[in-house]
Amino acid sequence: MANTAKTIEQKRSSFAFKCAEEAKGKKFSGKYKSLVKKFPMMVLRNGMLQALAFIETKIEKEKGREKESEHKLLRDHIEEYMRSDTSPLSLSSNGRLSEYLSNKATVEEYRLITQDVLSFMNWLRRYTEAFIEKEE
Repeated sequence: MANTAKTIEQKRSSFAFKCAEEAKGKKFSGKYKSLVKKFPMMVLRNGMLQALAFIETKIEKEKGREKESEHKLLRDHIEEYMRSDTSPLSLSSNGRLSEYLSNKATVEEYRLITQDVLSFMNWLRRYTEAFIEKEE
């Protein structure tokens, strides 16, 4: 009987693959690819909460123009990942990740969430580079 347990990295890779596949068909896929490449540096320079606040601000500014944007899709992918059993942390909170980080997370949780999201983003970047041709 073969061991079918997946490693954390295999789970992250699989989840990121699905996210990149979803983004591939969108009309803003090039912008999504660009944002995926920039987001980890935003986190490293400013912190996870500030990077998420930037995304949230962009989503608010885009309201009324279109239902979906690269910012909303990336935020949704990060939050779906953090709520899934793919993430070793599997947050049960149904609210925004930014709200959780602001109000409920301990310093240790904040650090672990940041590391986990950056690991997920590494896989997502790889797959968006493979699946999405042009960058905007």
